This record gives sequence, structure tokens and C-alpha cells, in this order.
Amino acid sequence: MSKKQLYIAYGSNINFEQMAFRCPHSKVVGTSEIKGYELEFRSVATIVPKENASVPVLIWELDGRDLPILNRYEGWPRLYRQEKMPFEMNGKSYEGMAYLMNHGIISPPSPQYYNTILQGYRENGLDESYLETALENSLQQEQLIEEEFDEDYDFDDDLQLKF
Repeated sequence: MSKKQLYIAYGSNINFEQMAFRCPHSKVVGTSEIKGYELEFRSVATIVPKENASVPVLIWELDGRDLPILNRYEGWPRLYRQEKMPFEMNGKSYEGMAYLMNHGIISPPSPQYYNTILQGYRENGLDESYLETALENSLQQEQLIEEEFDEDYDFDDDLQLKF
């Protein structure tokens, strides 16, 4: 019998179709929230500490046979690290594993990636406003970076960089 653990999903792994392909031996056990964190896009999803915030999540019972596949997909340990996190479900306290991004800058996801997560939110009855806020924040950050770039460099009328 393979070892099972609770896995906290907040991005594309809340999508049933994605996880059925990646982790065919694992199963959903419920929904919860991670308190003190917010959803952030760095092209792909991560969660980051933020006071008075929370992130809706889907809890999986992850079968040990699926963990190597999921680790490879998540780019563990280079892109994402594994962290144990507390959560409550059905009035009880648990601890599960979540993948958190090691580094990166805030930037919008691709439309396909975003829609994969959105489908997962809808499949699981999660509050889409958290997802929308993360997207809005990433778009605003992208706009700020573009504005800073334009201020830092002097362009002529034909958008040629002048030296």
C-alpha cells in the first residue's frame, strides 16, 4: 500500500481534468482555506504571506505513487518548494503540503492557464473573486513595470531608443 498525504492545491491542480491526468490514484477530500496567505501570479500561481488574507484551496489525498509525477510537474525543488501548512476542514485541524514558488516577479498568467484554474474554481464552488483579484494585481504590476521602463529609457517618436 502506498503512503498517502494531504495536498493543498490552489492553482491549476484544483482542476479535476488536470489532476486526473497527473495524479490518477489521488482523490479530493474537500475544500478549505489557507489563512494569512494570498494568491499571486508569477505567470503561474503561488501563494504568498499576507496579513488578514486567505486563499481558497482544494484538499487532495495524494497517493504516494502520484507524488513523483506531481513533483516533476511543479518543478520541485527548483521552481517550487514543499511546505507544510495548517488548515481546517469540517471543524477539524489538519496539516497538508503545498507547493510555494521559490522566486519570480508578479506577472499575468496565460489565458489558457487562467481558464484552467477558473474551471477548477467553478468545479469546486470556490469564490472566484480571489482568482480575479490575483489576476488584477498581476495586470497592474505589469503596467507599472512598463511605465517604469518607459520612464527609464528615452524613446523618440518612432519608438527608437536614443543613446
